[in-house]
Amino acid sequence: MEKKKRILLVDDSKTQLIRLKMSFEKNAYEVLTASDGLEGVSRAVVDKPDIVVSDIMMPELNGYQLCRLLKNDKKTAHIPIILLTSLDQRQDRFWGIRAGADQYIVKDTNLSSLEAAIEQLLKNPIAHPDGDEGNVPVSSTSSEWTSIKSNVNRLLDKLLFESTLSSEARQLANFINDKDDLLKEFKDLVSSLIDYSCLCLCLHDGKRTMLYFDLKQPMSESEISKVKKYLVTKIDSEFTKEGIETAFFKESAGIDDTAMETIVARLLVPLTIHSECIGHLSFLSTKQNAFSPKIENIINLLAHDFSMVFKLMLLYDQTRELSITDGLTKLFNKRYFLEIFEKEFERAKRFKNDLCLIVLDIDHFKSVNDTYGHLQGDSVLKEIGDIINDSIRKIDIPARYGGEEFVIIAPNTNIQDILTIAERIRGSTESHEFQAENQPLKITVSIGVSALNGMTRDKLELIKKADEALYKAKHSGRNRICLADESMP
Repeated sequence: MEKKKRILLVDDSKTQLIRLKMSFEKNAYEVLTASDGLEGVSRAVVDKPDIVVSDIMMPELNGYQLCRLLKNDKKTAHIPIILLTSLDQRQDRFWGIRAGADQYIVKDTNLSSLEAAIEQLLKNPIAHPDGDEGNVPVSSTSSEWTSIKSNVNRLLDKLLFESTLSSEARQLANFINDKDDLLKEFKDLVSSLIDYSCLCLCLHDGKRTMLYFDLKQPMSESEISKVKKYLVTKIDSEFTKEGIETAFFKESAGIDDTAMETIVARLLVPLTIHSECIGHLSFLSTKQNAFSPKIENIINLLAHDFSMVFKLMLLYDQTRELSITDGLTKLFNKRYFLEIFEKEFERAKRFKNDLCLIVLDIDHFKSVNDTYGHLQGDSVLKEIGDIINDSIRKIDIPARYGGEEFVIIAPNTNIQDILTIAERIRGSTESHEFQAENQPLKITVSIGVSALNGMTRDKLELIKKADEALYKAKHSGRNRICLADESMP
């Protein structure tokens, strides 16, 4: 004979309890009852019902609290819970579901909705995690209540901690337009919660994977390499196929090859929003057993609460990049060039640093468009952009100035070095085989160079001098480099 399913009814109304009990017993259920929330929690732990049906408005412990207590206890988390209530406001339904209820049903004289919900939830029962279907000994009422109240306090502490972390995450969202400040605030928060030797925030923006390190103590280059290797083996290969770049948090300890301590404890958690993984959060320590289950739980909460913050940071970076980037060549656009050039010019003037400017133009570009069409012209522009990127240094700032004209800002660069860079671009362009419809296409560029000196009044004059040098290169036969007259030392 099949064992009857047990329903636990929790309600402080004796009339309601009797009515529900009689109805369900007619339907061949074994019915258990509790007259308030505290007794309901106790009976759920002791009697292990197949389902709980609870009122919400009760003294001592309401239905929301009962639900959270049962869902946060491993012994009872598997038990389906239906909150049965006369409250039908949106916020009441919201709190019911957020508390962990499997169903939220408004009280009605007709019990068909409740019966259907019970039948649906009992179709696929989940076995008790301990595999023990029998009852456990009932403790004294006093000790039961003490235990329940203790659980309530632990749950309240847990919820307070979770809500505090969520609040911190919302506060950090104010820093998404300043990556350095956001990462510093995040690091300060994490440092106050977790003792680690190395923190690595791994973020993927669709083009590259960035590893942001915070070292609490100096580490050797070889140890950092081991950490990178560990991360690469653990994270999705899609994250690493475009290459990995490394940066350090503000105030992080540095690389010291004399450092002897090695990483012996590691913990890695994904940063996930719905089904999208945007990166990983990794904690590493030179101490054995550094990450207890409690610490692991905190790290998982951090990953959960801050995933959206980091996603917003990445989206802000992508939006800003689109606003300052030329869509065809992927170099900076003219607006950003003028903005950054003013800053570089003022910095060079203030600290008496070298500053050079390259202006280059594609020779006979109009004939390329006229002969091969604008699609071919766009292809040439894109390949020129690639050549420029491959020919300059990391400190140089390339931009598409307009049409077929490009500019390159070269900070802390003297005349000899800027001419070397310019010749690298000119020579690479001349030797490059641009693809046309039926045959390779030969393209050359003319280049003008100017350099900051004591007579340069403003940035516009430096641009004008480079333009004049470019004009000279064009009228001297093209495919050459000319230097502004005043640029020579």
